[in-house]
Amino acid sequence: MLLLALGPFALSQVLPPPRIGDQPGFTRVVLDLPKEATYQLEPLGAALKVTLPGQKVNPGVHFVSQPELAGYVLEQFEDRATLILLTPQGATPRSGFRSMVLPALEGEGQRLVLDLSGAFVDTSPLSPLPGFRFVKANGRRFAVVLDPGHGGPDPGAMGPVAEKVVNLEVALRVRRLLEEAGVAVTLTREDDNTFSPDKRTDLSQRVALAEGKDLFVSIHANAIAPPRADGWCGLEVYYFGPGNARPFFPAPAPLQPPPLAIAPSPLETLPTPPDLAQPSPEDVNPIPPQSLPTPTPLMNSLRRMELSRTLATRVMAHLLGATAAFNRGVRSADFYVIRYNSVPAILVEMGYLSHPLEGQNLRQPNYLDRLAYGIARGVLEYLENDHPVE
Repeated sequence: MLLLALGPFALSQVLPPPRIGDQPGFTRVVLDLPKEATYQLEPLGAALKVTLPGQKVNPGVHFVSQPELAGYVLEQFEDRATLILLTPQGATPRSGFRSMVLPALEGEGQRLVLDLSGAFVDTSPLSPLPGFRFVKANGRRFAVVLDPGHGGPDPGAMGPVAEKVVNLEVALRVRRLLEEAGVAVTLTREDDNTFSPDKRTDLSQRVALAEGKDLFVSIHANAIAPPRADGWCGLEVYYFGPGNARPFFPAPAPLQPPPLAIAPSPLETLPTPPDLAQPSPEDVNPIPPQSLPTPTPLMNSLRRMELSRTLATRVMAHLLGATAAFNRGVRSADFYVIRYNSVPAILVEMGYLSHPLEGQNLRQPNYLDRLAYGIARGVLEYLENDHPVE
């Protein structure tokens, strides 16, 4: 619980209802309070609770229907009032909201301003963490392919930065972290180039690099066209699986790991957030499989799908723990680089460049460090705990 004080309080008159404003990428809630008032903020995951000691409100339930605010509830108790903001994109101590206190527009009161968005994430510098050390898999030599999506004449999604740029920035960071743990890493590109300007040839060459390796991770950023761009943000991780598979939502893994290996990350099956059942990534357009050469699988397809799903779960859990970003879930998809791979393969969507706030997050080196750590840690956890012994 966050306790913030504006001064000593006294019993007040009935407060006016909160004022709601729709801003680019976030919803603003303004509470007009007396000059001498206290308040407490308590992030509850699906809600943000505001406790107002000594204040009075008119109780009621109010619907708003913004991507960041579904509605709010005002409750009156004997010695306090509460405002519960229903936040579809979540509220945690590290994410989902920002608060500030401003002078009243008129008179001597004060304004408590609460900005709500799933794109308010942890962009602080990543503190040094202990290096990963294999325990159960000690002595095994792993080889991984990292695929920074797009490149050359194909910029990918566009926002404050081109997707091809941020994909490579994160992939280079992930490579460093994996190599520090003793993993051999192959990049599908190390600069602003591709195998071929022809998309079909380029994708098939990227996939071909995975033969003989242990896994394949394709790194992307997302976008969606207006008018929905303001409301769509968050992380997604894809694996190739049944088209009717429902997305699922791993619990965040702890950022500070226990010594040596980490136990398997817990999974939570959470309800699908509203309006998120059908993702619409613009930057990864699946090419019809019949127009591409089909690689010869080296692993049973069902087994590869199961391992890919496990890898996706590991990576998502550690991405969430590192960034506190909005969880859009682990999802199945038909993207060529994950469908026709010969090894367990996933495609990571690091956020929406089209979102007014999240697009700016993807320009911040501190946030890219956190994304890279989440991907790398998830990969290492998978190799330590889940990858089959040949």
